[in-house]
Amino acid sequence: MRRYPILLLDYDGTLAETRPAILRSLQEAFEDIGHTPPSRAYLQERLGKGDALQGFYQSIMEEGASVEEAQRYVAAYRSRYTQADEEETYLYDGAHEVLHILQERGYRLVALSNKHGPTLRHSLARFHLEPFFEAVLGAEDDLPRKPQQEVFTQRVQRLFPGTSAHDFLMIGDTTADINFAQALGMDVCWASYGHGVAEVCKALKPTYHFESLWELPNLLVKTES
Repeated sequence: MRRYPILLLDYDGTLAETRPAILRSLQEAFEDIGHTPPSRAYLQERLGKGDALQGFYQSIMEEGASVEEAQRYVAAYRSRYTQADEEETYLYDGAHEVLHILQERGYRLVALSNKHGPTLRHSLARFHLEPFFEAVLGAEDDLPRKPQQEVFTQRVQRLFPGTSAHDFLMIGDTTADINFAQALGMDVCWASYGHGVAEVCKALKPTYHFESLWELPNLLVKTES
């Protein structure tokens, strides 16, 4: 019997290495709205917190930023990201094979990401990952995002009537994934190779962790009874 019949899989830093494209687009967006971009190292450190893009921008502007300015930044980022993603993003080794194994074993798979919904769907389609997922849930305007518990109660759970958080395993790489799951009493599997800050993620004591996608199927076997 499967302990976790439904797997919630993050995308950035879990299935795909998107960090080069994200960092490039973050820096270019600063330039596009007339600001000198922070260093790549600083942006990479902040990226590990898994913040939504508008909040990310507002939090790193020392003198603060209006909602309107933050929205201009988000628009600039998105206009830059498509090309950067095409040129620099790649799947982690084993992504197709591991998802196929999990699907064949009967797990129900959901892509759950804070990446902008249309961008997430485009990326999954480009890499031919869409067929593996029963649902794809990205960030949408006016809808909750990880780590908010409402992501589960308002967006995920309604797709699976009669389930509880204990039927799901969150699989992701940042504190947004870990905090989301733990707030719900849901077990969480941390992808230690991803974008999260290792010391911070470890301190949160995720239920499981794995260092490569190839380890995930065997890890799940150990949870089955």
